[in-house]
Amino acid sequence: MEKSFPITPWKYGLLVTCILIVTCNVFFFSCGVTTWGSAVSVYGSYGSALCGGAVFGVAFLGMYVALKVSYKYSIYYLIFSGLVIAALGSYLFTFTAMREQLMGRFEERMRDLFERKTHSDDKMQPVHSLFGCCGIEGPQDYLKEEHGALPSSCCYAFDCSKPAHVYEEGCSTKAVANLRMQAELNYYSCMAIIALEFLGLFTAYHLGKARKYAKTKVKDEETPINA
Repeated sequence: MEKSFPITPWKYGLLVTCILIVTCNVFFFSCGVTTWGSAVSVYGSYGSALCGGAVFGVAFLGMYVALKVSYKYSIYYLIFSGLVIAALGSYLFTFTAMREQLMGRFEERMRDLFERKTHSDDKMQPVHSLFGCCGIEGPQDYLKEEHGALPSSCCYAFDCSKPAHVYEEGCSTKAVANLRMQAELNYYSCMAIIALEFLGLFTAYHLGKARKYAKTKVKDEETPINA
């Protein structure tokens, strides 16, 4: 029986894999930049953004390979996917080692912002609005101060006229928990992307092999047989 290399299963396998990679990368990119940025780590934010951009680029290259069924570009995809896997592996190692340190930095940053606030310039307001929290430990941080009053950012829709609108939870609890959740999403989405990249390597390799075989077969069939 003649050996055959079907193209269609590998074509759609690679296409679906790349779509899943793009989906996971949305979480990786956004949560990574937020986590590093909240801890005031500029290099970490740039690193996660560059890794995310590289993943997007390789995923779109994989989609092109799948749609065009190109042997040439499947080789490029294999090379760039290998580089992306190496970059993500380095990122994952660094992020795992620094994750708790980033959480500590973020909490220290909030306490510093609270101490530096003034009546005319409350630097905690963006944190209140973003995470839906108030003060460090709670609204009492403001109320116990002399002539203390809640800033509008401590209330839902900036309306503090109703007690139900006041954010009761402190930012040292809620904001850190929210950031920790984003760090977890960044971590697990990175692992998922690495696994999917390996799957993409597997499908792209077999797609390229099938495409090469198809070209060779057509060329052999068109070669005239000398009498």
